[in-house]
Amino acid sequence: MSDFDVIIVGAGHNGLTAGVELQRAGKKVLILEKTNWPGGQAATKELFKGYKHSVGAWALLIFREEMIKYLELDKEGFELMRPESSFTVFGDEDQTPFIGYTDPIDLANHLAEDHGIDALDGFNGLGSYFSHFKTMFEKYMHEKPPALEEIIAMEPDDTAREALSKLSYGSAVEIIRQFFPDPDKHGCIQGSLAASAIDGTDMGPYTKGTGASLGYHYTAGDTYDFKIPKGGIGNISLKLQKVFERYGGEVRFKSIVDELILEGDAVVGVRMKGGEEIRAKAVVSTLDANMTFNKLCPDATLPSDFTSAVDDIEYRNGYVQVHMTIKRLPTFTKQLEFVNGTTQSWLVAYIKGPEQLHKAWRQSKAGQVADDPAVYTYFPSQLDESLCPGDGTHTCTMFSHYFPTEFPGSNHNEAKNLMVERMIGAMEKVIPDFRDLIMDKVVFTQQYFEKTFNATEGDFSLGLLHPNQMFGDRPVPGWDGGHETPLANLYMASAACHPGPGVTCLPGLNGARVVLEKLGGERREAAE
Repeated sequence: MSDFDVIIVGAGHNGLTAGVELQRAGKKVLILEKTNWPGGQAATKELFKGYKHSVGAWALLIFREEMIKYLELDKEGFELMRPESSFTVFGDEDQTPFIGYTDPIDLANHLAEDHGIDALDGFNGLGSYFSHFKTMFEKYMHEKPPALEEIIAMEPDDTAREALSKLSYGSAVEIIRQFFPDPDKHGCIQGSLAASAIDGTDMGPYTKGTGASLGYHYTAGDTYDFKIPKGGIGNISLKLQKVFERYGGEVRFKSIVDELILEGDAVVGVRMKGGEEIRAKAVVSTLDANMTFNKLCPDATLPSDFTSAVDDIEYRNGYVQVHMTIKRLPTFTKQLEFVNGTTQSWLVAYIKGPEQLHKAWRQSKAGQVADDPAVYTYFPSQLDESLCPGDGTHTCTMFSHYFPTEFPGSNHNEAKNLMVERMIGAMEKVIPDFRDLIMDKVVFTQQYFEKTFNATEGDFSLGLLHPNQMFGDRPVPGWDGGHETPLANLYMASAACHPGPGVTCLPGLNGARVVLEKLGGERREAAE
């Protein structure tokens, strides 16, 4: 006899989303979480007394705001802040900074007045080009998708087919150059676009296939801007937990699942660390495919072709996240002096252009720390005072891609410290006293996220965002987006599935609906 209808492994935003959908459809759901907090790799924690930092994901870049009402987050007091600009990208002193205004009119005026009409035309042209990817994404957002090549082949329009082919299999720079042909002009704009393309790929901006990530990041959400949950990124999971529990669901923290229990080729429950067995009609994993099938499944329970495909998934993804408390908000100088006292100072990014990213990627592949890393630096408490004590001090977080995953002739800690020094050095170009402002500091790399959250190689994408690991090929070819598995009663509802990474709640929602189709239950209409 089953103890529950559904057991969900993991209380991240996807696990909790799946829990909400299943519980309010009348199922008895238990969520088991390894840590003692919800959110997974999108949690908010008090790293230093009185200061809250978003650990892992930190903004809702591709989140669709209709999900707030659909998941009843609004009933729990969830607030989403949308600042008037997402970022200010700067480079060398002679480069014009690029401001990611969230209002289209403000953005158009900035491009035309500060970067020139050709920049405005280029940005508009690129936006129209992205519409092909957006149409494709939205068609399959809640459906079982074919593989990318099949989707493109079925497209009857020659222009759309050609655009989708390049957006899926071309390089980011190849696409950007169609609209910004001069490599020496508009460096900060091109750098900003290229940085979006390499996020979650472990590839350089000139590498074939980064176009797919570029298209995904600019079209998967209702808008591409950096929306911030009040109280930190973890607040989305905290509110989802409240909705889930309001419907009668149960979350157990500090509960480590050791393995799945099988009877024949069907999963009937989980065995916990310590030996406790909990039975259910269905088990949903929100881990990546490697952890789900190679760690939780007993040996020799899966088809060899399937396990070989799982073994081939690419995860390697190096990065550094630095969380700090600072004495006061910084005073910017030189080309960023104009952002002092404005919203545009809440997030500044040092990205000179695609070539800077390419060099950093090449160095990371050689096991070297980048000489000149691109750096995102943001001050969340500037927008949300609830994150700090309110005594004039603030929170600050820095992030950089391309931290080496292997360290020939060095070690992890030495490389980490050198990377942080160079990230701080980059910010000292426009904040001369930045180092003096730092009171406390903690540094996380992919190794922390691998150990803490069971993410293979610390990959926050749960499978890199490559064209052969998207749509119907995610997590492996032949499984139509990955919610169903070769084992009866075992399902997946994580970013390892279609549509992929980011705090979107879509994999959790779609996975839950597949489970409902199998178990029977009322399915709500998709959020529109």
